[in-house]
Amino acid sequence: MTGRSTEPGSNPGADGSAVLAGGPLGALPRLSPSTRRALYLSGALAVLSAFALITQAWALADALARVVMRGFDTAAIGDRLAVLCGAVLARGVLGWATASVSARAAAGAKEELRALLLDSALRRGPEWIGRYGAAELTTLATKGLDALDAYFTRYLPALVTAAVVPAIVGFRILLADWTSAAIILVTVPLIPLFAWLVGRYTESRTNRAAESLRRMSGQLSELVRALPVLTAFGRAGAQREAVRRLSERYRRDSVSTLRIAFLSALVLELCSSLSVALVAVSIGMRLVSGDLDLATGLLVLVLAPECYLPLRNAGAAHHASEDGLEAVRRVEEVRFEPPDAGQGTSSPAPSGIPNAAGVPSAAGVPSAAPLRVSGLRVARRQGHAPDGLDFTAPPGRVTRMEGLGGIGPSGSGKSTTFGVLLGFTAPESGTLRYGATEIDRPDSASWRATIAWIPQRPAFSGGTVTDELLLAGSDQPEGTAERIDEVLRAAAAEHLAGRPVDSLSTGERQRVAVARALLRLRGRARVLLADEPTAHLDAATAAHVSAAIEDAAESGAVVLLASHRPGPAEPRESPPDEHEHGTASSPAASGPARIRELVTARGVGGAALGVLSLLSGIALTATSAWLIARAAQQPPVLTLSVAAVGVRTFALSRAVLRYLERLATHDAAFRLAGSLRERLWGGLVRWGPARTAALVRGDGAARLVDDTDNVRDLVPRVLGPPLTAVGVGGGAVVVQALVLPEAGLLLAVALLLAGVLGPLVALAVQRRAAAAVASGRREVAIRVLGLLDSAAELLSFGAAEGRRAELARADAELARKARRAASGEGAAGAVVTLVMGAAVVGCTALAARAVAAGDLAPVLAPLLALVPMAATEAVAELPTAAQQWLPLRRAQQRLSPFLSEPDQAEGALSGGAPSGGALSERDGGIDGGKRPVGVSGGSETEPARGQPVAPGEVLLEGVRASWPGADEPALAGLTLRIPPGSQVAVVGDSGGGKSTTLAVLAGLLPVASGTCAVGGRVAWCPQDPQLVSTTIRENLRLADPTADDRRLAATLRSAGLSGWEDSLDTVVGTGGTELSGGEARRLALARALLVPDAEVLLLDEPTAHLDEPTALELLDTLERESRGRTVVRVTHHEREVHRADLVVRVRRGHAELVHRSADPA
Repeated sequence: MTGRSTEPGSNPGADGSAVLAGGPLGALPRLSPSTRRALYLSGALAVLSAFALITQAWALADALARVVMRGFDTAAIGDRLAVLCGAVLARGVLGWATASVSARAAAGAKEELRALLLDSALRRGPEWIGRYGAAELTTLATKGLDALDAYFTRYLPALVTAAVVPAIVGFRILLADWTSAAIILVTVPLIPLFAWLVGRYTESRTNRAAESLRRMSGQLSELVRALPVLTAFGRAGAQREAVRRLSERYRRDSVSTLRIAFLSALVLELCSSLSVALVAVSIGMRLVSGDLDLATGLLVLVLAPECYLPLRNAGAAHHASEDGLEAVRRVEEVRFEPPDAGQGTSSPAPSGIPNAAGVPSAAGVPSAAPLRVSGLRVARRQGHAPDGLDFTAPPGRVTRMEGLGGIGPSGSGKSTTFGVLLGFTAPESGTLRYGATEIDRPDSASWRATIAWIPQRPAFSGGTVTDELLLAGSDQPEGTAERIDEVLRAAAAEHLAGRPVDSLSTGERQRVAVARALLRLRGRARVLLADEPTAHLDAATAAHVSAAIEDAAESGAVVLLASHRPGPAEPRESPPDEHEHGTASSPAASGPARIRELVTARGVGGAALGVLSLLSGIALTATSAWLIARAAQQPPVLTLSVAAVGVRTFALSRAVLRYLERLATHDAAFRLAGSLRERLWGGLVRWGPARTAALVRGDGAARLVDDTDNVRDLVPRVLGPPLTAVGVGGGAVVVQALVLPEAGLLLAVALLLAGVLGPLVALAVQRRAAAAVASGRREVAIRVLGLLDSAAELLSFGAAEGRRAELARADAELARKARRAASGEGAAGAVVTLVMGAAVVGCTALAARAVAAGDLAPVLAPLLALVPMAATEAVAELPTAAQQWLPLRRAQQRLSPFLSEPDQAEGALSGGAPSGGALSERDGGIDGGKRPVGVSGGSETEPARGQPVAPGEVLLEGVRASWPGADEPALAGLTLRIPPGSQVAVVGDSGGGKSTTLAVLAGLLPVASGTCAVGGRVAWCPQDPQLVSTTIRENLRLADPTADDRRLAATLRSAGLSGWEDSLDTVVGTGGTELSGGEARRLALARALLVPDAEVLLLDEPTAHLDEPTALELLDTLERESRGRTVVRVTHHEREVHRADLVVRVRRGHAELVHRSADPA
């Protein structure tokens, strides 16, 4: 059972790392069958498009030449117009097919890559997921892969087109005019060369920007998790500045990268525009000398830009593809990264056959047998824990871990031993035996089916308690689920059956975890691993649970118990059915979100630059058309000099303005996202932890990161194109109308039709699918985070495969709907192409008629035909903008509730309850600790007695408080006065209101009525340590950002963590997964002790998960450290009750004083 395994399907290089694919397509073609199919289909469609383009150019050039040189009317060029119509129709259909194929491939590729990533993460196991970060993995699996949409819809078609069209079109130009072909042949290679040089220069910057996004996403997700702690310490409001700094740093990094990256696009624009200008001037000069005919000149003029346009589009689209390619690279790294030493794997064995564990995977119940562990040694952060562990756990009795082979104090290897038995941790050495069979694959599904596990910090995957129990029996025989009521009674949790798991208190969660394990023992599980099963339970409930564990042992199970709690007391009556927490509901929007709130001056300025850039392109086309037509009449060369200079000027201005427009637009979008993110955090703080509790499981992070980024990405794509269409379209119509009013009217009608019909068609096809795609993406994101957050539990009871299958079905449904939506984008683009193509045909016909009638100078006919072609770009983005309007509005509406002040009727969520330390952060907070604040119906009232609250004094008078969504108040008229400097023990049944009392005092739960006042600053140590996935140093500095390392070290020693002074940079993992339960508890206590000048210390079961000697030593230290301060401690332990000056029993939301020696039960 030693050594490490390589993930199946990996291909590590000589150094053990994966050899990652490179090239413009990245690793996608190798990883994704959908990408390979899209490549083949896109290549075939690009060839057909090239021939349709050549046909269109020939028909148009020949028709215009006849009009200019011979004065032919419409009837005389009717055959050419018919061919032109056919070519336009073919290009429209082929464009639709290309867009549809690309978008469909994007949906399939994301589904395939998400499956590769999640399967790899699950195979690596919960410890690896904890180190990487469930939030960061979720960001990669959702938003990171969503960036592939731009890769497929923009970059892949552009890249394939760039590989096919220039070669075919260039060959046709070579047949017509070798001089122009030579110019193109010399200049075209410069474009990829310059693009490569700029790309090499910006590669490291791009990687840093992607890393900055990953880091910011993870940090913001952790901030949402830590909101209760930040609120209690009075740091929540201050973190708004941290959010602003994170967003601003990301904006600066991104814009700095884009400033260089967009130079590539600038080079492409300059090379292509100046090359086309050079070709146009060359054609003009040779037309003047009679070396070229007009039909050939116009053909080359129309086709020459098509040699550069695909390369230019591919270069511009490459930036849009970078985020997607970076996500693919990271997915491949995850797949091929070799496992770390000590990391277990999770590769289920096929059911129905023997496996490496030696335990048959048939559905029968295995016979009872002893569990033997020999020489178990596991490398951990500071040495080995356990180190050479040997023990035998026989069936029929409870085997306590304390005293086994050096197992004792917190951090000595109890939970690590359980991790080895579950296959989550790979030991350096040691053997496991169940009966006579050696277990050399503890990660096998059949071995895990024999195990029931009660973790220290239970994680649930959503739904109700009953749903969670049904999930726990996934790998158990049929009929096991019928005993749910029985195990709930055994765990004193029968009243919780229909409750949502997200609404459970810490003690209730622990009872559900016990019931979950007991249910598995009713099936084929025969080994119970109980890790602190009664740490957060009152004495009566703990005795009830302990008795259930004893019963499990007496029934023949092997029971391995890690607990620092003394042996079971006599069972007492089951605890009452009250519960503290309700279902937190997401706040509803107070009013409609206004789209004008997303319009900024910088964004409008960027759009204006875009208009000027496109107008320069139209001017370039019009000037080139006139230059060539006039040159065909062979005038003096000097008469063409102004036009030649204009061609070069417009070519330069188009490129430079486009570069400036992209920079301005992106900078405005990043600034908008930063502002929204900062305001959103302020909204979360105002609403408070109680109201936002339901958002912690993925949705809060989704709003803070994903929705704001969606708004950032969509605002320029939704609001920019209409402004551009109006400005550019208006300019083009004016030019046409000045030359020929009828042509101006036709172009206006065409632009109006394309600008209206294109979006309408897109919306008509997409209307149903788009909403489903948006909601489907959110569903997939929440399911991904739930799968990764609960990976340990899901793997341990064989439900990971089922949950993974449910996620796969949701992802497949999302992909199906995304493919359906893809047809909307392609059809709408086809409509725009057809309408504007019809405008080209119509304007050509009008020009022929006007020239024949003598109403138009022949040299202006090409201008009338080519301007509509150039104006097509002005309306080409409108269908996509229309499709993205609804996602933008929905993202904005999801953000809207938190961007406005909550109504007073909702309760003073940021005030009323005492401040956690930042006395100025909350309206209606504590006035410097000098007087009580009364709260009645969520608004301030006069102090109850007109007397000031002394520093360290606590006053609760007639307090009523309810958790959002709860049917009954958690506190119903609670009255309590605590003198300054008191040592208070709060006791009572689980669910009676103890933790709710602390939540009110810490400012986490608003008071509905009554008086609540705390004299001075508050420090809080919650039941759940609520550590964030960062270093020990940064976790401690949540309490005091100014603390230096010397003070941090002293505080760690006070919390019983001597020797951690040199480990301040150690990352604790999401929720503290890299620490034992006792270590996480003491780190949370150290964080509370670090709060400067705290007069009141709130401790929720501070010695849970600690062995007796460590707990007693810690209590002695606490007494010394808290001398002169008020300490309010929730506890179920006699040792803490006897140290208290005052014992308060909380029952059914009321408080009563009891004798200090009273039983805490």
